[in-house]
Amino acid sequence: MSEWFESALRDGECAAAARAVDWSRTPLGDPSTWPAPLRRAVELCFSTRFAVLVTWGPELTMIYNDGYREMLGTDLHPRAMGTPASELWGHIWDDIGPLFAEVMTTGRPTWDVDMLLWMQRSGFVEETRFTFSYSPLRDDDGVVRGVMDIATETTDQVVDRRRLTTLGRLSAALQAHRGLTSDVARIATDALRDSEDVTGAQLYVDDTLIASTGDDLAEPSGTTLAAGRGGTPSWQDGVLVSPVGDGPDPAVLVLHGNPRRPDDESQRTFLGLIARTIGTALTEAAESRRRIASVRTVSDALQLAMTPDTPASPRWQTRYRPADDSLTVGGDWFDVVELPGGRSGLVVGDCVGHGVGAAASMGRLSSAGRALMLAGAGPAQTLEMLDTFARTVPGSEFTTVFCGVVDPRTMTLTYSSAGHPPGLLVHDDGATTWLGEARSMPLTLPAGRRPEHKATLTSGDTVLLYTDGLVERRGEHLQDGLGRLVTVAREACCATALAGVPDRLLAGMLPDGARDDVALVVYRAG
Repeated sequence: MSEWFESALRDGECAAAARAVDWSRTPLGDPSTWPAPLRRAVELCFSTRFAVLVTWGPELTMIYNDGYREMLGTDLHPRAMGTPASELWGHIWDDIGPLFAEVMTTGRPTWDVDMLLWMQRSGFVEETRFTFSYSPLRDDDGVVRGVMDIATETTDQVVDRRRLTTLGRLSAALQAHRGLTSDVARIATDALRDSEDVTGAQLYVDDTLIASTGDDLAEPSGTTLAAGRGGTPSWQDGVLVSPVGDGPDPAVLVLHGNPRRPDDESQRTFLGLIARTIGTALTEAAESRRRIASVRTVSDALQLAMTPDTPASPRWQTRYRPADDSLTVGGDWFDVVELPGGRSGLVVGDCVGHGVGAAASMGRLSSAGRALMLAGAGPAQTLEMLDTFARTVPGSEFTTVFCGVVDPRTMTLTYSSAGHPPGLLVHDDGATTWLGEARSMPLTLPAGRRPEHKATLTSGDTVLLYTDGLVERRGEHLQDGLGRLVTVAREACCATALAGVPDRLLAGMLPDGARDDVALVVYRAG
């Protein structure tokens, strides 16, 4: 071994590997015969901790330091020392060979950032990323005889950025939704479907697959799922099986890691974060459903307390239907009050808005209306006094009310309307009449004296009173809804016993469910 070469090698694994090579059997020959430019490059290579590779000669024979050795892995070091580059890098030579050729031909350095190379360096084909520059090495005559590679591996940085992006996308998608377990599962798998670092995700509940990123994923065994439900995450060949969510029988999430990355602590930590993110979303969704169920129970009780029973007389039928997906309680109400002489007072009203605030206003107005009618006030007088009262009740602004008195002895309906949709009278022969007289402004708006009108009823006539949720549709003119009511009501009243009329009306008018609260009162004259 020549003195200059021994002095250049100093210490380290690569220095030991270089000493072990019989250089006389390589294209470079004995180090004592190496030209000065090659010597200087080798001295630089072993004097720095930066990753440096020196190649020289037609076969680009390799010499490298410890910094570069870390990028070679156990499959390539130490046999890479003194080996032609094309022989060692055969599996990626199509990617890097043209770069070497470019430098040798043009004498210009290359520059690549985060270049993807599929390397066989640790027992499997691995995704790797490098930022590097190939620079020309010239002999004393200025002719390019070799290439120096100064490189840094950026695989971890690229993969970490990618994993953070996946976590961010997953978190954002789940944050925007707090629905059923199946909905959360679908959103989670959709967010992971294009991830390079989660090559598969499956969510099981009671051993039933409810969401998956693809149909080609192998199904875990029943034993594996049972172990996952046991509460402790398990790993097998880069696959995480973990319980997620809340409850006595939690869901089981199966996450397939990236097979082109080592199954190391970094990958396991990432998949664990994915599992915890999904588990948190499932737990919060379950808690949200429990809170909603609790609130719905309270609101149901409140609505039940505020909604009067259907009158004992078989001539009356009533219904209240809240808006779909609401908490039941709302601002619509109805009341039927037994009055002296066999008469009945009736009120149908609608406070603006939904929820507890509207229900509170509705409750006060409903109670006041009942008290006024029991005290003997007629429809118009009841509205006038309700108007005065409503001005003292926050949230009662613009409330609409239909107030009437049915007298079965005289077969009349006396009524007054404060901005409320008109009632509909369906005669026994199918003809219809709108109860559109005696109209005035909603409560709290200047109205003066409220008008009153008396309609004559005949035996078999059906009176329909309702709130606007029955006839109004977004994007549709109110007249269209009123016309639809005439058609549906005529068929329902003529073909159905009175007890079934309200449900026929609701089914015919709201085939896709209610988008607003609906109160409905039906009376049939006899």
